[in-house]
Amino acid sequence: MNEERIEEYWKRKPFVAFDIRTADGRVYTVDHPDFLSKSRDGRRLYFITEDDRQTAIAMLHIVALETANRPTAA
Repeated sequence: MNEERIEEYWKRKPFVAFDIRTADGRVYTVDHPDFLSKSRDGRRLYFITEDDRQTAIAMLHIVALETANRPTAA
């Protein structure tokens, strides 16, 4: 996935919740921009789960971004 494309979703003002879909079928729901961060080299995203765990997502494995059809977190 293109890093600039992800930044479009992530840095959108006002923020709109979105889903990250990976090649293995997993879906990560980003309800707030603070739940996502990027590695220094730009090859990984770090997603914070609802139970405060951190998951690394390789950019190469991201196959789609989808705007979520639900309200965003305040």
